[in-house]
Amino acid sequence: MMKISLAAILASAALVAGCTPDTTISYTIQGEDPSFVDGRWMYVFSYAGGRETVIDSARIENHAFTMRGRYPYPVSAYLYMGRDADGMQISASNFILESGDLVVEKPAEGIFLLAGTPQNDLYNDLPHRMAEIEDSGRPALRRAEARDSLLRATVLGNRNVLALSLLDESLLWLPGEEVSALLDSLPEAMQRHPAMHDLRTRIGRMRTDVGKPYVDITGQTPEGDTLSLSEVIRRPGCRYLVLDFGALWCGPCREEFPNLAALRKKYASKGFEIFGVSFDASPERWRECIETYGMTWPQVHPGFGRAPRETEAWNDYALSGIPACFLIDARNGRIVAKNLRGEALAEKVAQLLE
Repeated sequence: MMKISLAAILASAALVAGCTPDTTISYTIQGEDPSFVDGRWMYVFSYAGGRETVIDSARIENHAFTMRGRYPYPVSAYLYMGRDADGMQISASNFILESGDLVVEKPAEGIFLLAGTPQNDLYNDLPHRMAEIEDSGRPALRRAEARDSLLRATVLGNRNVLALSLLDESLLWLPGEEVSALLDSLPEAMQRHPAMHDLRTRIGRMRTDVGKPYVDITGQTPEGDTLSLSEVIRRPGCRYLVLDFGALWCGPCREEFPNLAALRKKYASKGFEIFGVSFDASPERWRECIETYGMTWPQVHPGFGRAPRETEAWNDYALSGIPACFLIDARNGRIVAKNLRGEALAEKVAQLLE
């Protein structure tokens, strides 16, 4: 099993000191799937409070596991079975750990979710509502605005950990000031939640956001040289640049790489560039990613042997996951948009360069 240091335990105890007994939850989590490897451990962990905390674990037998436990408060959590030798995630799913009986469901190959409790059922329904927006036929940027409106409405209608979890995710694309205002609207009980403290801390130390200057990133190129973001932005003819964070183990990243390649091919002559930052676990996987997706744009790795969350780039850009991207105006160095992808990014670039 994963080892937890005494310092981490004491820190977690300090974070929950403000929680009252009536916030304590009782849960059961059950799951069964052929991909659950006998002899491995399935973990539930959380980043609430700013550090990884293992909440529970169970040994997998006959491709199944069961966890039963109590926790001082509801919290956004992850179900995790580790990585293989190449760093690929074998099984992972984020969910809300709340009172009730949770069951692992598998809507598609390689996709897992937890269902059976109110907040999780609402959380699982959001992708379907987002898909309806995607199928509406509206322009991509209008669809992005509609998705943002749905998220705001869900937060305002749910004054609980689900709202905190959604606001944490939304920090990827909404300005920090707007997220702060939505946090202020949550009730006092949520103001004392460890995840609230962590989210406010992250917003407070954000060095990058829409309207702010980019923060430089330096790393190693696939050829072993050192390259910085600022060097690429200062290259003659560069007008707009997408700073892209990704990895081969990230499915949504793999979906986006061809879109980025097509965008660069179309607008490179008009001053469009990409600067990629990889979080692949090994040089071999990084090279495979580059070759598979024809990633000919400048890119670096912040250093192997460190978890993504431990890198300066991750923290400077207040990432909570990948894919993540920032559109930068090379003329003044300011961020003009963040986490536009696919058609929405193509529409934005077209507005700027055509």
